Amino acid sequence: MSHIPRIQEFFIEGKNQRTSHVLLHITEPTTPDEWKRGYFFALCEIENGTLELIEHAQRLIDDIESGYYETESEQGGTSPFELTLEFINRRSSHILSTSGTLHCIVGVMTNTSISLSYHGNPHAHVFFLQHDMLQDINILAGEEQGPSDHVFSAVIEGTIHEGDRLFIGTPHIVEELSLERLQEIIMSRPIEQAVEHIERVLRDARKDESFGGIVCDIRKKDLLHDTSASHSAASLQHLIDRERETTETLSPSLFGGKKKRNAEKKPKRQQTRHNAIETNHKRRSDEMIGGSFVNMLLVGIGRVLVATSRGLWVGFRFILLSVGRFFIVLLILVTNKNNGRKHTLQSIQGGWKHLYNTLVHLSVISKLLLLGVVSLTIIFSGSILFLRAQAYATQQHVAYQELVMAIENKQAAADARRIYNDESGSFALLKEAEQMLTQLPQKSSGEKETYERLYTLIDTALLDLRNITVVQPTLLADLNTNNEGVHTTKLVRIDDALIAFGPDDNRLYVVDKDTHALSVQSHDSLAKLISGNTPKENDILVFIGQNNELYIYNKDTTALSKTSISFPSEHANVSAPFVYNLRLYLVDKATNQILRHSKTQNGYDKGTPWLDESVTVDLSDAVSMAIDGDVFVLKQNGQILKFIGGAPVPFDIIGLDPSLDNPTELYTYNDVDGIYILEPTNKRVISLNKQGTFRAQYTSELWQHPTGMVVDEAKKTIYILDENNIYSFGL
Repeated sequence: MSHIPRIQEFFIEGKNQRTSHVLLHITEPTTPDEWKRGYFFALCEIENGTLELIEHAQRLIDDIESGYYETESEQGGTSPFELTLEFINRRSSHILSTSGTLHCIVGVMTNTSISLSYHGNPHAHVFFLQHDMLQDINILAGEEQGPSDHVFSAVIEGTIHEGDRLFIGTPHIVEELSLERLQEIIMSRPIEQAVEHIERVLRDARKDESFGGIVCDIRKKDLLHDTSASHSAASLQHLIDRERETTETLSPSLFGGKKKRNAEKKPKRQQTRHNAIETNHKRRSDEMIGGSFVNMLLVGIGRVLVATSRGLWVGFRFILLSVGRFFIVLLILVTNKNNGRKHTLQSIQGGWKHLYNTLVHLSVISKLLLLGVVSLTIIFSGSILFLRAQAYATQQHVAYQELVMAIENKQAAADARRIYNDESGSFALLKEAEQMLTQLPQKSSGEKETYERLYTLIDTALLDLRNITVVQPTLLADLNTNNEGVHTTKLVRIDDALIAFGPDDNRLYVVDKDTHALSVQSHDSLAKLISGNTPKENDILVFIGQNNELYIYNKDTTALSKTSISFPSEHANVSAPFVYNLRLYLVDKATNQILRHSKTQNGYDKGTPWLDESVTVDLSDAVSMAIDGDVFVLKQNGQILKFIGGAPVPFDIIGLDPSLDNPTELYTYNDVDGIYILEPTNKRVISLNKQGTFRAQYTSELWQHPTGMVVDEAKKTIYILDENNIYSFGL
């Protein structure tokens, strides 16, 4: 059956805090992992110590407590408590050189097991009953201090049985209560009453020294009455025998390998304290526990806050009443309510006269004092305003310098990434720096110069990463020549012919890409053509017209004729045709579906939905589609959707700057190395790899608003339709 310790502490504040200062700390476990480690306790007395030593001692206790609960389980026979003390011994030897005398005992209790270590001359006794006689074992008797540079030189381990009482106290307690008397008090009463009795006796002594101590016994979890234990003497003798000397367990020179690395980790833990007294102030159930110095400071701050709050309330109340009176007077003067305007004016006039007469009849000394008070008030108010303005200016300057430094660090980090060919990482850092640059003020000339300098640095680096190639395209044909009312927006290719068309033009403009010869073919009787595509077989051209009509262009006869096609939905709105493996794929914007049509003798069949039924995707703004086995759909907002086997997969454009803005065309195929996108807004052609990473972008000073594109990657040539002009340029 498991046991738990019951711990009661006592503390009596001395008359002279400089002579004696006591720290008492008990931590009760709260989580299952902490319960496995049990209770932690510490008791220290600092004699004639400085504030520095007191603070060192408090940090020492906090570090041991945190280390014990956070250090890994027993390693190589060394317990977490010992590992923590080894760490403390290596890091806290400076405490021993601080002015003052330190008496300290720390320990842990788990079920019936106890481990403790000490420094100086604290008291640690176990009282027990054997053969109807009270017995006392001094746990620390005969123990010699270890190396002079160790705070804790030995660890004592053992067990305590039911009926035993553990007493730990500061050195000066025995000057008021002998050990025999303490033994009698502790063993003859429940520990709560024993602690109260000890406190009463020590409080009546009224000594300069402070006193503190702990009384503890062991109880089974399901029992509330005392049960005498046997074998106490043997148990306590075992506790004494289990002491481990410094040279065996706490010597840094003997601590190496993996254990040493584990001990070097300084643990951190959010402390959950139960009964913690850290100053010469008696703990009460209804007040916070803190050091006397800290307590005085907090009380002082509290009083200042209360006084300030009262002063602010009085001032606010006065201002509120004054403003209220002012508006009441103003209302009466404006409205002459109840004919009170004359009386109000007389009251104001009388008030001013009274104030004037009072000031005139003041003595010279009173006038000088009044003048001095007014002057001091003005100076004081002005000083406050000046200091606040100066503090605000300093704060703004510091924030400005930190922002400039942060931008420069981002830019330097981006340069470092570029050196190691991490262009995507460099690009991301530069975009962050560019965003931060927008927050930089530009009020003074110096701030403007700094902004321009940083902007130039970042923009130059981004230009490098943008990989923009300015091309000098070749003009293949000007469609306006000898033609009126030309309005083309799309470009397709079949064999060596480039064909330009548009929904607002009832003609096809056919240009031989080698000879640049131009021919015009009318299609007045057909619906307006919206978009088109050439299959890999390069034998026909497929056009989608208004009202979901499908047209076929025969390259041999150059005839454009309507062909049959139907759709699963009566409300279909199809666009972005693409022929792949003899099947026609269309985007249905109305149903947010991709339709796949097989070829028939008269055209194409009704088509079937290609996307899985569970897929929810918005295709209402799709502008272009391309297929290489996977399906890519370009949306008007610049997003590219990728589908594999009817299901969407993640696809992001990486490293492109600026981002896409209203693109119009997307092209790829299974024998094409990359993805090509045409964007009229920034007059550019963008090249990505199949994973979406930016490769290059091309622009020209001749382009105005390019809207049509044909890619011949085999010949490393791209054809562009811009404002009824057809250009070509090499990759």
